[in-house]
This record gives sequence, structure tokens and C-alpha cells, in this order.
Amino acid sequence: MLEERQSVCTFDCPDTCSITVTTDEGRVVKVRGSTALPYTAGVICTKVARDMEAFVHGPQRLLHPLRRSGAKGSGQFERVSWDTALDEIGARVSAVIERWGPQAVLPLNYAGPHGLLAGDSMSLRFFHRLGASQLYRRALCGGVRSEAWAGTYG
Repeated sequence: MLEERQSVCTFDCPDTCSITVTTDEGRVVKVRGSTALPYTAGVICTKVARDMEAFVHGPQRLLHPLRRSGAKGSGQFERVSWDTALDEIGARVSAVIERWGPQAVLPLNYAGPHGLLAGDSMSLRFFHRLGASQLYRRALCGGVRSEAWAGTYG
């Protein structure tokens, strides 16, 4: 049965476009721009309109936490539970903080659009509470993108 749901694009651009997603039994079958966001007026880029189904349901998508089980670079991983993954990450971050202090943790996030949720809100709150470094940081390509945007549009 076809269903339409309102969503937001999670790809890596600053627009955070509103989208209408059509699903068939939980599987994405079509994506189109939504007029809910006046800035983009229902227009979305080709990569989203054409490739969203492949990104959501493609064979390369990670569905579960993985732990490296072979030498670094070997491509060998084993599936672990979410609880195990979070416990191991927490233990490693705690060990760094215990040995060198919270300023030794330098947050670097890159999670899709550069809007408030992904780029400037959730992670900042978490790392602030942790006592991590408050150095200004952005995604690795963020500075280049911002300069290109400013140079193009002023």
C-alpha cells in the first residue's frame, strides 16, 4: 500500500530541503520536493530525486554497529549490538578523559545537512556537557564550502 510522508533531506548541503516520500510497505519508491519549505519551493536536486531509494535501501548501507575484527585497513568487521557499541565507545572516550582530561576530546561531526540538528545543536550540547574542547570546528569540507558560497553569492 502506498503511503506519503513528509520528511527532510539528510544529504550534505545547507538547504535541509523538505521532501515528500512515497513508500510501498515501508520501502521508499519515490521522493519529490515539498512546498512546506518556501525557500526551495518544492524543488529538490537530482541526486535526491533519482538516488534516494538506492541510498536508503542499497546494499552498502550500514544497518547495524560493526567492530573492526581484523587489522586496520583489512576491511574485516563483526556485527555487535547497539549496547556493546555504545559501551565500547563510552569506555574509550572515558579513558581519554581520565588520562588527558576532557579537553583532549575534539569533536568533529559531519552528519548530513548543515542545519541546527546535524551541525550546530545536538552535538554541541553533548560535547559541552562532556567538557570537551570548544574549539570552533566544522566538517572537513565546511570551510571550503562556505568560502565558495560567499565567493559565489556574496
